[in-house]
Amino acid sequence: MTPSLRASAAHVFVVDIEAPFLEEVDRHHLCRVLRLRDNEVVTASDGHGQWRTCRFTKDDITPDSSIFSVAAPARRLAVAIVPVKGDRTDSAVEKLVELGIHEIIILLATDHGVVHWNADRGAHHLERLQRIARSSAMQSRRVWLPILTGPTPLADVLLRPGVALAEPGGRPIEKHDHVIVIGPEGGFSGAEVARAPTTVSLGLNVLRADTAAVVAATLMVAHGEC
Repeated sequence: MTPSLRASAAHVFVVDIEAPFLEEVDRHHLCRVLRLRDNEVVTASDGHGQWRTCRFTKDDITPDSSIFSVAAPARRLAVAIVPVKGDRTDSAVEKLVELGIHEIIILLATDHGVVHWNADRGAHHLERLQRIARSSAMQSRRVWLPILTGPTPLADVLLRPGVALAEPGGRPIEKHDHVIVIGPEGGFSGAEVARAPTTVSLGLNVLRADTAAVVAATLMVAHGEC
């Protein structure tokens, strides 16, 4: 009988599922933040669909089950977002991972975007968002790590199959929509909308960019298992 991922006291990602061990950041989280006690059940995953249960002992983990495999999702969903001011981009990434989105694309500067990443800081920002995505995937007990990429030009994202731009007046989101592109707080320009293969609506109200990303993800996920 396959054990439950939900029943574990914590979930971690490891480099080697055959011989799992805790990275220092995860050891600190389990020991100092969660304050796990010896012999509590922890699930470990390689981030590529394989996972097993372990026992937390002496600040590390020891396998106590065979390895289980979960097939890659047949319907892979992506949300592309433009960085916004403050920590709302961080929050959007966290929630997108919790909802089950498989890829988060950070867009390069759009016509109305107000936040720009220069070459020196771009790698730092992306690394921070990847850490947030990993942490959220652990909290959500995911066994396939989401991908976070970028910065990517809008033109490149619009070439993807199943892509749609979130824009007032668009059609409802449908099951074949696999990539939803969220604009900056100032919205997309007319030229950007004109280049989109199709547009989808997120409802009647005006949403913050980070809220729009969460709504788009929720509507995509609602069409079926990912």
